[in-house]
Amino acid sequence: MINRRGRRFLTAGVMLAVTAAVLPGRSYGSPQPPVGHTWGCFVVASGPADLPCPEPIMPSRGPVSPPPRPTGLATDGVPGCVTGPDRPVVGTTRPSLTVSFAPDGPQPTEVTVEHESLDGSEEPYLSWTPAEPGKPVVLEADEEGLAPGVSYRWRVKGTSADAAEPGWSAWCEFTVVAGLLDLREATDLDAVRELGVDPGRRYPVTLPVRQWRLLLDALTPPDDGVALDDEFDEGADEVTERLRGIGAAVRAQIAGRSTGQVATVTLTGDEWASAAMELAMMAGVWDETAEEDPEVDEDGATRWEAVDRLSAALGGPAHPRLGHDR
Repeated sequence: MINRRGRRFLTAGVMLAVTAAVLPGRSYGSPQPPVGHTWGCFVVASGPADLPCPEPIMPSRGPVSPPPRPTGLATDGVPGCVTGPDRPVVGTTRPSLTVSFAPDGPQPTEVTVEHESLDGSEEPYLSWTPAEPGKPVVLEADEEGLAPGVSYRWRVKGTSADAAEPGWSAWCEFTVVAGLLDLREATDLDAVRELGVDPGRRYPVTLPVRQWRLLLDALTPPDDGVALDDEFDEGADEVTERLRGIGAAVRAQIAGRSTGQVATVTLTGDEWASAAMELAMMAGVWDETAEEDPEVDEDGATRWEAVDRLSAALGGPAHPRLGHDR
């Protein structure tokens, strides 16, 4: 297989050969190139065949400073760079990684950090952040965080426009304590956090059927049956199918129950978070509609009530905001 870079060089070679073949001829309206004129060190006009290729003129960068030198490495407030069994154990899936740079050398304008799991269970990850001269740089893990119970190593380098190519710091290791909430697979991360659920755990919730029907209404995609345009909203079809799947699971578990009855539905914490978010969004829409049109005889109150009961059943707050003012 030829990769993009290989294709690029291959195309350049083909174009160069075509250029060499075409340029000797006189094009319409173009002057004849002078004898000895060269193009990429190929003679394209009549002249001595052994004409030497001119030496390329390279622009001068001027003096180059040594690269920024990382110092003062710390893992979640624990100073030093430790490897092996004495590596620090952090009590969060989002530890902070801190680095400062030697004050007697150039200061970076950008810092790159790389981290990877020691057991190879995760791919190496690179991220960048701007740096202010003379100030330590604190790098935070992604919102999803790292895996509980897994050991990692990390290193950094600083980049400065007028400094030499930087080198990496030494590798520093740490372990995330086991038993923490693993949020790496959360779909609606904010809702998962607010409800306090474990994305992978299954939770049973018992509600009146009338409230389940409000939830099903919120889970029904707008214009159901009409294909969404992925170019307009990338991933929209995937979200729609996910909501349909959650709705189908709810519908199957309340089947045969009348409006006045209660029913128990079991979903994963991640599915409950998405369902609660959709129901809260629908409640917000009804509130806005009632505010804009006083003749509307319904607002989002009944849906907010269902959100509150759903949250309480999951062990979450009594009145979750879920991204909406109440």
